[in-house]
Amino acid sequence: MTTGALIASLGCYLRIEWREGMVTRIYFSQDPPVDRSELALEIAACLEWGAPSPRAELDMSACTDFQKQIYAQVQKIPRGRTMTYGQVAERAARPGAARAVGRAMATNPFAILVPCHRVVAKGGLGGYLWGKEMKEKLLRLERESSSQ
Repeated sequence: MTTGALIASLGCYLRIEWREGMVTRIYFSQDPPVDRSELALEIAACLEWGAPSPRAELDMSACTDFQKQIYAQVQKIPRGRTMTYGQVAERAARPGAARAVGRAMATNPFAILVPCHRVVAKGGLGGYLWGKEMKEKLLRLERESSSQ
């Protein structure tokens, strides 16, 4: 089942795929979902107005142990802040694994709830599955909502 909600400030929809009550994927889309989602509305409120980050049971059964470890560290990065790929690797007790962290971010199936947009390159923004413009918008939204 796929649900979602419009995130007006981003000009797109946040879509959530579910299986057996667990979130299997969260992503951005130009296509509206058939059904609205309370979780997607809570995520939108988090982004746009600084509401608390919602909790959801994420199905990480397809993730490697390394990805799980990295995603847990990334979830600790406060809204409005960033860390480099190398810093995330060090926090996960995996120094020297910055590139592997980058790969884990590129395959993150849980946009926003595992805030991979908060992980940046040492010399700049770094990549983002939905484009650098979207990454910039997300970081700006978070900085603005954090300062209110």
